[in-house]
Amino acid sequence: NVYSQPDTEVPDEPFANDFTNESSPKIEDDDTRSPTSPQPRRRIVSTSSKEQCYDTADADTPKPIKLDSAAQAYIDKQRKLQEDLTDEMVGLARQLKETSQTISQSVQSTEKILDSTEEAIEQSLASTGHTTTRATKVYSQSSKTSCFQWLLIFAMTCVFIMVVLLIRVT
Repeated sequence: NVYSQPDTEVPDEPFANDFTNESSPKIEDDDTRSPTSPQPRRRIVSTSSKEQCYDTADADTPKPIKLDSAAQAYIDKQRKLQEDLTDEMVGLARQLKETSQTISQSVQSTEKILDSTEEAIEQSLASTGHTTTRATKVYSQSSKTSCFQWLLIFAMTCVFIMVVLLIRVT
């Protein structure tokens, strides 16, 4: 591919020294990957073993340099990749917000259900307590009634025996 873009002037930055013959970077790339895939992107691996030091005075004074079409294409590709990643992050943030709102609504509905269940249980306990009190009253009245009934039966038996004895004696 031959690019018909004119050479662009950019200020001198620390990466400008990376394009010399002595320490040119090697770019590892697998062209089969799509730019939006979750796999790792391109890496720049320097072939020189020594560290490059930059003077802060040199970095403060911009010196315009001309980039060839390959460097400009590389920068454009990296910008496009950054834009794609930014768009992907915005989409993920939107999904996260929607998911958190859905979970919040679910928690609120569950809380309402738990509140209504708690009220139903309290009403059930109150009703059970009232029923237990009534059952206790009925039982105590029935035991009193049964004692009274037993006393009446005993008294009637005694009266019957006395009547039988009175009839035999006379």
